[in-house]
Amino acid sequence: MITIKRLSKCTFEEAVRVWNEGFQGYYFDTTTTADAFTARLAKEGLSPSLSIIAFVDNQPAGLILNGVRIINDRKVAWNGGTGVSPQFRRKGVGKALIDAALQIYREEKVEIATLEAIGHNEKAIALYEKMGYKVIERLLFFHKEDGCQDTPFANREREVYQFKFGMPQDLRFLPFYKGMYPWQCQWQNAAGGVSAVAYDVSGEAVGYALYMKSFDDDGNQTKITLLQCEAKPNHEDTREILCSLLAQVYAPLESSVARGTFNLPETNEEVSRLHREAGFTIKSEQVMMIRYM
Repeated sequence: MITIKRLSKCTFEEAVRVWNEGFQGYYFDTTTTADAFTARLAKEGLSPSLSIIAFVDNQPAGLILNGVRIINDRKVAWNGGTGVSPQFRRKGVGKALIDAALQIYREEKVEIATLEAIGHNEKAIALYEKMGYKVIERLLFFHKEDGCQDTPFANREREVYQFKFGMPQDLRFLPFYKGMYPWQCQWQNAAGGVSAVAYDVSGEAVGYALYMKSFDDDGNQTKITLLQCEAKPNHEDTREILCSLLAQVYAPLESSVARGTFNLPETNEEVSRLHREAGFTIKSEQVMMIRYM
């Protein structure tokens, strides 16, 4: 017998336990603690009252973390992680969890359900497809450890743009800001991040970037993660705009810090091309899946 309970009705000890067990053998280490788990719920807009844990014979067997927000005037849900403990796999727990999550979305009047899955996790993708989800996008994680001074970003002739740096939420006022990016790349999930908007000589906004900087305990920069980079649609200078933005994001270009993208849509072809030309390699891939409710 599989019983589904809301995370808000369970203990955090149960939630952390089933999370760590549910992602055993995953493609990368997702082990968490109670403090880290709580922080992630807040940072990524995940709701304990909408998230669920499956129990089998009173034992935590699996979970789904859910978040809901309004994007472009539509109610959108995100499955922020589906995990099933090894001893309960292939026993219908995953399907029961997804069924329950979809029912919650209906109750919340969600219009679009979204999630991401590791690109080569064929079993998970097949299950989601069986439950009505469709793959709509391939997501790329580019990575580079050394400097970027000898890359397309370093062309100083393109210093024709002015840049305004601000908070992630500043981007919501841009008419061409893309709200339906993968959930973790949206401005709402970039607390502590930086927004950069490029303006041409007439003062018109022609592009933007959203990114995160990471530092060690001594305050030294260790990592730069690009979340979004977009030029104004159909602009004739798209490549130059994007190069200029990436030069700002990855500055100082001579420093040897880890640089990379997080869930970059492959359909953002010019940004993908520029990273390849700059010597970035693809470290991993995901797919973005949606289900219209």
